[in-house]
Amino acid sequence: MNYRDIKGYLEGKTTPAESEQIRNWLINPENDVELRQILGEIWANSEIRLKGRAPDFNRMLDQVHHQINNQQIHQLNPMALSAKLYLVFSKIAAVLIIPLLLLSAYFYFNSTNSSNQLASNTFREIYTKPGTRTQIDLSDGTRVWLNDGTTFRYPERFTGSKREVFVDGEAYFEVKSNPKNPFVVNNPMMNTVVTGTHFNLNAYSSDNYFEATLLEGKIHLENENKKLVLKPGEQVQFDSKLEKIVQKTVDPKDAAGWVDGKLIFKDERLGTAIKKLARWYNVEIILTDPEIYNYLMTATIREEKLDQSLKLIALALPVRFEFKKANNLTEIQRTIYMTKR
Repeated sequence: MNYRDIKGYLEGKTTPAESEQIRNWLINPENDVELRQILGEIWANSEIRLKGRAPDFNRMLDQVHHQINNQQIHQLNPMALSAKLYLVFSKIAAVLIIPLLLLSAYFYFNSTNSSNQLASNTFREIYTKPGTRTQIDLSDGTRVWLNDGTTFRYPERFTGSKREVFVDGEAYFEVKSNPKNPFVVNNPMMNTVVTGTHFNLNAYSSDNYFEATLLEGKIHLENENKKLVLKPGEQVQFDSKLEKIVQKTVDPKDAAGWVDGKLIFKDERLGTAIKKLARWYNVEIILTDPEIYNYLMTATIREEKLDQSLKLIALALPVRFEFKKANNLTEIQRTIYMTKR
């Protein structure tokens, strides 16, 4: 299925036979990733540069599926069904269209940089599912690796005086050097500005934790309250809840070890390390005792199974684990409780 087919269907412009074929494709869960991308492209054709979070296309997708599977909707004729779906998409879009027209809030143009024109430019969004990693090349020659559970948004081509992308999750960047056009990585907690460098960002907004590690070059970190500069071998850890920042010297290759299939911890707080471990294995790990959060963990995980890794942790630290099977195996495989021993 392609962009034109889905857009035509949502607008109610397809024939009954085409509509039936498209509906069958829509309700197939195997097509969710492709459909999510198509919805993103439909939205991106508003030809506005993005700044901030993307529309929640997962929620749109859930509502599309809900409309298709609803028994009452099945009683409607094909044209009424497509119109209903278009209404679902339009209602969600309307929430963002008004701010777009006002050049504020969700979609807006950076008025402080007049060289960033509202030119025709398509933005693409990638989401890496739990347990998966991917690598992409940007139009300027920059190479990016995305860890699991990461959202990454970027333009098909860079225009203006800045090369701007958005990331929520973990990503390793090898930025193509261009001093005249800084490379800006936007994140809800902190932005990263570089001209050409290698660095790793661990910045899942759901964790309220931002970590930047520099391998080569120089990076500038900034948000509303802080401005920092990193040199090679330095790392910044930022707790956005506590507004606490730690800047220290580390082995930067450890932070980017996941690119080569290794998860490396060196005297890392268990409260932070366990979140990385949970994503690595696509499980939920709940720490039941506040004291556990401050335990320090040192370990390298490569091909070990989950049970093996947890046993090693239990041998090294005074903790034990209790397993609980999840009801919905498509999301989190297992819930694990870590308690003090």
